[in-house]
Amino acid sequence: MDDAAHDDKAAIDAAAVARVASGDAVALRELYDRYGKIIYSFAYRLTHDTTLAEECVQDVFVALWRRSADFDPTRAKLTTWLFVVARNRAIELGRQKTRRPELRDDLEPVGTSPDPGDLIATADESQRVAEAMAELPEEQLEVLRLAYFNGFSHSEIAEMIGIPLGTVKGRTRLALERLRSLTDAYDLQVER
Repeated sequence: MDDAAHDDKAAIDAAAVARVASGDAVALRELYDRYGKIIYSFAYRLTHDTTLAEECVQDVFVALWRRSADFDPTRAKLTTWLFVVARNRAIELGRQKTRRPELRDDLEPVGTSPDPGDLIATADESQRVAEAMAELPEEQLEVLRLAYFNGFSHSEIAEMIGIPLGTVKGRTRLALERLRSLTDAYDLQVER
């Protein structure tokens, strides 16, 4: 995606946040529809818990509703803000979890603070991946989400959504091929 398209998207998001700040619940719903699944996937990767990821998404959009008037599009893109809020909330929820079957090494110890530059780079990379994934047809996106973000096997996915195993594998292959074709457009790093 070129710089002009990124700028247009940022302007559309900023206008939607301004509408939210004026009390427009429809604008909030539009932003939720645009970014809710992406934030869920991001939160799930941090918490490895569907309930905590869902709570995180809810908290992120409640924060957007309450603090939308404070959002400054000249300081950061909306997606950067959403990912930073989601990351902080997911870490907090992970710490509050009462029952921990194992020690988690992906959550920060209390009293440490990440480098803001790293947070912005991670959020920017996550945004580009999310934008590329948003170009996938829903049925391909669904199998990728279940396989790569939720950790289900192809057989489990086939059983869950009621389609043949070969269809799951085909959709996964097509989705990955499509994402590979978008690596240059979205400046994505590909592991070789």
